Amino acid sequence: MQYSREDACRAWLTYPCLSIEQLRLLMTTFGSAEGVYEHMSSSGQSEFQEMLTPQQYATLKKRANQSAMHEMLITMKKHSMQIVYQEDATYPDQLLNISDPPVFLFWIGNLQALTPRTVAMVGSRKASIAGLDAARTIARDLSGQGVTVISGLAEGIDAAAHTGCLEGESPTVAITGCGLDVNYPASNEHLRKRILDQGGLLLSEYPPASPALGWHFPVRNRILSGLSRAVLMMECRIKSGSMSTVQHALNQGREVFAWPGVAGTEWAEGAHQLIREGARYFTSAQDVIEDLGWDQAPLLTRVEAAPMPPLSPEQKQLYQLLKRGDQSMDELALASGLDAPVIAGAMTILQVYGLVKALPGKVYHAI
Repeated sequence: MQYSREDACRAWLTYPCLSIEQLRLLMTTFGSAEGVYEHMSSSGQSEFQEMLTPQQYATLKKRANQSAMHEMLITMKKHSMQIVYQEDATYPDQLLNISDPPVFLFWIGNLQALTPRTVAMVGSRKASIAGLDAARTIARDLSGQGVTVISGLAEGIDAAAHTGCLEGESPTVAITGCGLDVNYPASNEHLRKRILDQGGLLLSEYPPASPALGWHFPVRNRILSGLSRAVLMMECRIKSGSMSTVQHALNQGREVFAWPGVAGTEWAEGAHQLIREGARYFTSAQDVIEDLGWDQAPLLTRVEAAPMPPLSPEQKQLYQLLKRGDQSMDELALASGLDAPVIAGAMTILQVYGLVKALPGKVYHAI
């Protein structure tokens, strides 16, 4: 993969976490990221004092050398990472009509995965079994009708949405709140690989090595909604990060759908609040397809909200541990503090319920 000097300078310009307005001003003033770099290399701070804070200037100045930029490009090349500018022809059209589109986007994979028939599916990291099953099934059915499902690559609903889309016929897109070379969350490393192997896309406005900081995610969520025709809320509490995606969607003029969930549970309260406020009620992919006017395909099987299977406290504990990633008997014993016979019995019950499957080497996987 070849990189131009402009690519290197664009990536360099993202490191101080400048505001969108600052980045636009710099690009307009100096004509290109390379132009910003050249002026910083040859001029003093006074030329930038009305554009950058002293700390931002110092951060850029420190990295304005061939060694730092070469190291950055090596990282990008290692991960097949590219960067696109807001005015490039390859920049996603969907983001051009929101109020605060990212000036630069880092990406890995296939930009063509972003089609006009795209929805975002969001929800809690700690979702119910019914919610996870519904997210996966609805995403799979949407994918089977040519819809790309976008989510945030987190545990819970996000992972179920990506997995379901991969089981259909369309690629899926993940928008991260960290650098694309950062393996976050580690439990979804295999999912990242599947997304790329099946023609999907990873996107972030954060440069390589950027950690997953808490404030990144609500900012990131405007991209989730901005790239989508509609946002599908599965499960969350009223006060949650997922609700920020809904607010972005409303501000951007996107449709909002809410899955009813299991009445009376904490997982359903966010969606129920949205339904009371006028969000579209849906229980199937077909509801979304019809309401958006995309297709008149045969009605798909509706996903009914189902109660949690009757699990003991030990079974629930072990199932939640496996939702974080595949684990062996020894790893489960260490993480849970339970004895081996108790774990073995619980695994048998969880397999009977269809919640867990055994892999070679006495490793267990949550379905």
